[in-house]
Amino acid sequence: MNTPKINKPNSTARRLCTVLFPVVIAPLLLAASPANALDWGVNVHDGGNDPQMMASRLAERNLKSVRMDLWGNDPSKLAKFRHAAAAFKAKGITIQAVIFTDFSPRRPRNQELTAAPADVEKIAYQQTNSQVEATKDLVHDYEMGNETTLGTPHILVDGATGQKPTDFDTPAGNMQAAALRGMSKAIHDVATSSGLPLRSILGVVNRHWGFITFMQQQGVQFDVISYHVYSWEHQQPLDTDPWFGPGGLMGQLALLKKPITINEINAGEIYSGIPGHPGADYQNRAGDPVTEKGYKGLDKHLKEILRHSATNVESILFYEVADETQKKPPENRFGLYYDPELQKPKVSLLLLTSYAGGKLSEAERHELTSRGIGKAPTSSLPQ
Repeated sequence: MNTPKINKPNSTARRLCTVLFPVVIAPLLLAASPANALDWGVNVHDGGNDPQMMASRLAERNLKSVRMDLWGNDPSKLAKFRHAAAAFKAKGITIQAVIFTDFSPRRPRNQELTAAPADVEKIAYQQTNSQVEATKDLVHDYEMGNETTLGTPHILVDGATGQKPTDFDTPAGNMQAAALRGMSKAIHDVATSSGLPLRSILGVVNRHWGFITFMQQQGVQFDVISYHVYSWEHQQPLDTDPWFGPGGLMGQLALLKKPITINEINAGEIYSGIPGHPGADYQNRAGDPVTEKGYKGLDKHLKEILRHSATNVESILFYEVADETQKKPPENRFGLYYDPELQKPKVSLLLLTSYAGGKLSEAERHELTSRGIGKAPTSSLPQ
């Protein structure tokens, strides 16, 4: 989403991802989980210029969920959102809508740390309430901002890792708690008044588990936790990697006892070659060694997520639907398609399709089997 992705394998800010729980996850928690038992999807921002076409393309691949940016207090953007959301809903595709207020990351009042918490909460409530009321017929899941701990300067205590709740007991952390409290109340109030099953989503990234616990302590209500991850092929398995804490990423997510949406995922290799990530460039084409490592790593880490049945993963959404060629690397190469017309699919789209149980041609299936990746057996996939 309109923010830099982070995946630094050699630092404590290594990956996008609430106390570091002193619990060891036993091996018996690891069991196969059917790939089609959850919803697979993709980030689509505003749905593009032809959302009907996009919805049809995604439905062919059996993708069931999209994540969209909702700027619902701007009339023109709201109209565009509703038009796209209706197209997705018509194809049986559910929508995660990301709501922003003036206090959200990179927004005008994000660093207005002297504002009275009651005023912050009230404004965030009002700005959220109007957006939910305007879209509740099309959307049931609302995410409260995007990557709050990455996009809010000084939210962490200096030198902290984010693994403890007290790591976020800062002026910026308390201001965000007030804003998120207002947002969560608005979503749940509309759910109550309308009788609709609306849910609020709170995002966590990196290993900032303390953020979740701190927000709970501050009265922020949420029904689902979202997580972003961009792992590299050479990194340790997500269900054992001790960098995240005991039990790896999946073990730590399981301890949160909430439904999980992994609503941004792609290959960490996409960052290769940019400042801070020395090495060969990710050339974004089949056959390029770094790109091919990315495909294999993505497949490896998807299998790790699926086999960890103790974590209640509801959905996995790739970032993002198409390359944004107007942007600089790496933001120009996250797409599942090379083009906004969705005519030029990448191997990563075929990989996602195999897990989702969508349509693959024989030639597309061969792209996966020749690399030894994808959901097995690929021969069971629809033609």
